[in-house]
Amino acid sequence: MLIVSGSISANANTYAVSPGGNLNSISKAILQAQNGDSIIVDGGVYKEKLLIGKEIKLIGKNSPEIIGDGKGTIISVSAPNVTIQGFHISNTGSNLNLEDSAVVLDNSAGSVIKDNIIKNVLFGIYLKNSPDCLVLNNIITGKDLPLPDRGDSIRLWYSSGTAIKGNKISKTRDLVMWWSGDTVIEDNIVEEGRYGLHYMYSNNNIFKNNIFRANLVGGFLMYSKNIRFENNTFIQNQGVASGYGVGFKDLDLVTAVGNKFIDNRVGIYMDNTPTSFDVWNTIEGNKIAFNDIGASLMPSIERNAIIGNNFIDNNEQVEVRGGGSLKGNKWFEQSRGNYWSDYKGYDENSDGIGDFPYVAESLFENMMDRNSVLRVFIHSPVTQALDIAAKAFPVFKPAPKLKDEYPLTSPTENLLESDIIIKFNIRVLIAYFILIVCPLITLIILIRPYKEQIIDRNK
Repeated sequence: MLIVSGSISANANTYAVSPGGNLNSISKAILQAQNGDSIIVDGGVYKEKLLIGKEIKLIGKNSPEIIGDGKGTIISVSAPNVTIQGFHISNTGSNLNLEDSAVVLDNSAGSVIKDNIIKNVLFGIYLKNSPDCLVLNNIITGKDLPLPDRGDSIRLWYSSGTAIKGNKISKTRDLVMWWSGDTVIEDNIVEEGRYGLHYMYSNNNIFKNNIFRANLVGGFLMYSKNIRFENNTFIQNQGVASGYGVGFKDLDLVTAVGNKFIDNRVGIYMDNTPTSFDVWNTIEGNKIAFNDIGASLMPSIERNAIIGNNFIDNNEQVEVRGGGSLKGNKWFEQSRGNYWSDYKGYDENSDGIGDFPYVAESLFENMMDRNSVLRVFIHSPVTQALDIAAKAFPVFKPAPKLKDEYPLTSPTENLLESDIIIKFNIRVLIAYFILIVCPLITLIILIRPYKEQIIDRNK
């Protein structure tokens, strides 16, 4: 094998393609090339579709553009060890059934897709039966379509061992993995889509230093085991029916450390996780702040160690969906619990641990958990009245949802840190401004005659 590899390397050729050169078609260069060859494509516009069935490197210089005709897939690869780097690729078809894509790798193990700008596409990069690939530093923007009509930014299908790093993704459907274990998802920004991250049946994966922002759901992960979340930011994911920062369903051996769940409808959602009776999940050192609901757990959830997290100013810190109490989980360990911004106790000996347990036993929250329609009243005086009544008449007092015996009295530093980038929607800010300013102006106009009368009387 070494002799053959050396022979290929020694005999490799490089082809130069440019709009005004002797070789002005990328497709013609591919026909001439052999395994191990490189094709250098100079800047310009190339309106063609490419079929790559050889182990070649396709390198763009000066940002060449490969523009499709609005039908079908633009680049189809069916050989291993192919590199596609440095191109602007745009204008795929819009047929979801045909999965029209910018780049499709089919049985293309060990290939590299990097440093490309991919825009106005249905699917971005699609890997089928192509393990051990690299998808690096691409910018992917979907077509301007309604969300249900969009395709996925990056899709893995039976493509284990792939690394997806440094990509910037917007206005697509999902970044999705099926049956693709041992993957690394790192340093990506995914925004304005459906699921920032979505996968099923994919084990032994690591996700770190990513930002999932302004999607319907930051991430939804299902039917997998041995998953590590590290230093990710899930922010402003506000889908009406979901809006999870991240959702876990049927996951075993999850470790979520140092993540930030900020301004989502629900920070963390957990359903039937873990599934196995002999494993625990660890949720530790995360910041869960300014969400409508900090953590939403099904009442049957057990064997989760939720320790050392900062629950800060969520409208409801922890929801038991459907009502009830959370049993069989750990909210503290070795005299260390979580920080709760609504904790009413004190720390007399200044050891950083509250002298009384944190107990979640709000009557109104209990009612909301059973009937979500009541959430519309969450900031009304009714909520306080109900809780005061429950304290005055213990017969109405609900069973505690959870008890943290060792609540922290100040926020912990996240075990891992990352910069938070909050992207404000200018239209939403304008709407808020109008809602605040218009009533003030109206009030000033309405009270002006009365103010003038008072001044006249004083004269």
